[in-house]
Amino acid sequence: MSLRKGVLHVHSVFSDGDQSLDRLAELLKQFGMSFAAVSDHAEVFDDQRMELYVRVCESLSDQGFLMIPGLEFALHGGNLHILGYGITRRVRFKSMDQLVDGIHEGGGIAVLAHPPAGSTNMIGPIKAKLDGIEVWNGRYDGTHAPRADSFQLLRRIRAVNAKAAAYGGIDLHKTDQARKPIYVEVEAARLERDAIISALLAGQFTVRGNNMVIPSTGNLTFVQELSIAVKQSLCRPWAS
Repeated sequence: MSLRKGVLHVHSVFSDGDQSLDRLAELLKQFGMSFAAVSDHAEVFDDQRMELYVRVCESLSDQGFLMIPGLEFALHGGNLHILGYGITRRVRFKSMDQLVDGIHEGGGIAVLAHPPAGSTNMIGPIKAKLDGIEVWNGRYDGTHAPRADSFQLLRRIRAVNAKAAAYGGIDLHKTDQARKPIYVEVEAARLERDAIISALLAGQFTVRGNNMVIPSTGNLTFVQELSIAVKQSLCRPWAS
């Protein structure tokens, strides 16, 4: 097994990001990443655009870098977002249940993005099906520290769904976000889509940023919890 360093939750010019996929690949390689899971907004895709998106991701993938396609889906009037990492086709759905099932049927990972207040009630129908939640989103939470309430939400989900994991997402829209990323280190034998997706689903990864290491279980030590509280109070005093 080798450690593969990569970023999750990346947006490109296919939706509301400021860079093309090929430029993102170049940029992320410069910052030491070996893969990226892109997740452009599903609402702007039709079947033809999705096919092009997947082809471009495949064309940018080689032995040195892997671009994994995926989409971000908006629910509840845009108040809730689900990431579908690794899917290569659009998902047609009329409910959260159908969406998560569709992501899984497409061989993907279903992750709750940047959990908003009240998430516990909103995700009731899919709590037992989610593969995880973003406990740290670089755009919503900042890069200094995650929010403590995201770990509390994960614990509630894991009480009924032990496989739910703690994910970290850079939520990259602007180039300068790549300079101080929230990233993951994944234990995978090969730098291939299926190998990375399987390793993520198996919890063979850690979330990293600002000298913090978060296990995929989301189980923090007392020192880590204290560190998060201190960093939050210093960097986000309005949230304390």
